[in-house]
Amino acid sequence: MQKNLIILLLALTLTPLSAQEGATSAKARELINSGGGEIALKKSVPGKIKITGDQAFTLLTDANANIIAAAGTVGKGRVIAFSHGSFLIGDFLDQKSSEDFTSNAFRWAGHSLKPKIGLQNSMKKLGKSLEEQGFKVTFIKNEQLSRALKKVDVYAVIGHSLKEDKAIKAIQEFTAKGGGLITATTPWAFGNKYPDYSTFPGNQIIAASGLTYLANGTAGKGPIIINPITPGSKAIAAAQQLTKNHQSLNPSERSQLIAQIGEGKHLTGSSLTKFLQALDQLERETGVVIPNKENPITPASSGGSPNLAETIIRVRDHINQNTPARFITKIPAADDYPGAIAKNTKRISQTLTIDGKYRGWLSGRGAGAWAAKEMRPTGIYAPPGELIKVTFPEQLVNKGFEVVIGAYGGSLLNKNKWTRYPRLRNEFDIDKTITAAANGLGGLVTIRVPRDADYPAFKITIEGGVRAPLYVHGKTKLSDWKQTIRKYPAPWAELVSDRMIIALPSEYIRKLNDPDKVMEIWNDIINTAAELVVVDRNDYRAERLVFERQLSAGYMHSSYPVAAHLDKNAVQAVDARDLRKNGNWGFFHEYGHNHQHDLWALPGTGETTCNLWSLYIYENLIGKKSTSTHGAVKADKRKQRRDDYFKNGRNFSRDWSMWTALESYQMIQEEFGWEPFKKLFDEYNHLPKSEWPKTQQEKNDQFVIRLSKACDKNLTPFWQAWNLPLSDNVAAATADLPKWENHPVEKYVKP
Repeated sequence: MQKNLIILLLALTLTPLSAQEGATSAKARELINSGGGEIALKKSVPGKIKITGDQAFTLLTDANANIIAAAGTVGKGRVIAFSHGSFLIGDFLDQKSSEDFTSNAFRWAGHSLKPKIGLQNSMKKLGKSLEEQGFKVTFIKNEQLSRALKKVDVYAVIGHSLKEDKAIKAIQEFTAKGGGLITATTPWAFGNKYPDYSTFPGNQIIAASGLTYLANGTAGKGPIIINPITPGSKAIAAAQQLTKNHQSLNPSERSQLIAQIGEGKHLTGSSLTKFLQALDQLERETGVVIPNKENPITPASSGGSPNLAETIIRVRDHINQNTPARFITKIPAADDYPGAIAKNTKRISQTLTIDGKYRGWLSGRGAGAWAAKEMRPTGIYAPPGELIKVTFPEQLVNKGFEVVIGAYGGSLLNKNKWTRYPRLRNEFDIDKTITAAANGLGGLVTIRVPRDADYPAFKITIEGGVRAPLYVHGKTKLSDWKQTIRKYPAPWAELVSDRMIIALPSEYIRKLNDPDKVMEIWNDIINTAAELVVVDRNDYRAERLVFERQLSAGYMHSSYPVAAHLDKNAVQAVDARDLRKNGNWGFFHEYGHNHQHDLWALPGTGETTCNLWSLYIYENLIGKKSTSTHGAVKADKRKQRRDDYFKNGRNFSRDWSMWTALESYQMIQEEFGWEPFKKLFDEYNHLPKSEWPKTQQEKNDQFVIRLSKACDKNLTPFWQAWNLPLSDNVAAATADLPKWENHPVEKYVKP
């Protein structure tokens, strides 16, 4: 081992982390990452970690700045968390860079060059690796923890494997008394099993160290780069030097300073405060970095060197997402987007009532984020970089509730162009009666209600925000809306009904006179969509729709919320007359996605069956036939695709694509109406799990059999004509049904 590494190790074994200066955390990162290199993920998919405490810090991130390894302290105890089990029990251990990283992690957590290591009994491969490096290793069963932890300096465990409260408590006491803990888990794999994710065993053992595993989200594809760390003090000096000499530096000097500034994102405590002050001064001197449509930021390609603008954005983005609220400061670009708040705008204290019952959405609707926490609007906007305080009833603390600042959560970090900051939303667990929250960009404040929550309505108080326009259908008086509410100073607003919540910039609603009619048409849209899948929307959550300058995917995308661009769609969304008269294929399409179920999905129909909802809503609410909706479903286009498909050999795997596939569904609908589809979807809604199709072939077979019975016609020859892959038993299962005489594609396959 190199001499300087030994010196650093010795220093760190004796020095506690300093939340005030953050210097020791930088040295810890320098130690643990000192081997450098990269880790190939192969088939492993890590989850995400969030830093919640002042004394916690990042160790490894993916290319999209998601944290996949982090460290923190509990008094003198030290904790390291990995977001995938392969760091401790998988094939990562076969990679020299990962082995070095893990060994250094044990040294730091164990306060020693050669700490006494305890391993969960299943970690034989890791134990062999550590023993070959000269470490003393003891294997410990979960039931032996209380006694065995007294004999080791550091203990490693797979977080999700802890089933007994006694074992969790033993680990918590061990770290509180100065012991080291290294843990790994794949958090996203357990997200749906713990509606309150603070009760996830992996989170229980790391929470006191200022770290938390996130229930949702995965890291990007690898490799994971282990960067030897530049001391944080250099980042401050680099920002100051670039401010002073930016016009006289040569390209090489400038690039070196920019790289050092990039390391500032890992600072903590007062060092972070000093760095942000230096960064503010740098932007004032060189020009505020404002990504927008006129001047988008183009990130450096893989392997390239980021320029100053990109580096500032990445650093500020990372700090904003991974820093305790009290250290978050205003990002200068916030005044451009999400928007500015007028000077001297009054900060308020507002007490309001929150619905504590979770309703969710139809299970299994992946595109619709059916298991997501529900978001309750508050009519409050958090000013950029300013603390708000949320007071919660004591009995609901640590029950999975969250305060969220920002309307949209889609990330741009994997995009090749940024017209806004990459991440707009910050989330904070309600883990105490008064929770501090902040967002350097500002944003609408919402309260997220955890899955399966069933609480009476309760009161909360939010301090430090400004009033945002909020219309609640059936409750807000139109006179109050017109005279006062729509003039509230926040740059974003929300329109709310039992069926829909719309978030968009306030400029779109300042002159809105008829919010009641807007929400009525949206209620009708959502109710009509529910008709096709045969559910009573009263039993489920309100949908959400947010408008955004730049989306993380597509022109619009489904989920909770559905997201759409800030363009003519935002104008139409609050124009009740236009929407009711002309409809909007895109909106209907995205809410169609939210209704799709994988159980009845035929191959390649992800962008197909959602359009059944577009067709249904147009026909049954707007009053338009398909030929008057989307250009792709006009009669001539349909005939051309149909002719081409059969003329080119009915190649199902190659040619049965989005619009061609829709043709097959439309033919059945035009012959038998919508009722068979309703019957089919309702059947799948109530299908016992024991009858769920397990393979794509079973999905194909069941769909044709069940739809044939719903139509009371043998549809097997029709689907065979399209070359849908079917098993031999499908023909037998539908043989007793009346034949569909002269079905629409029979002529194409006659001898």
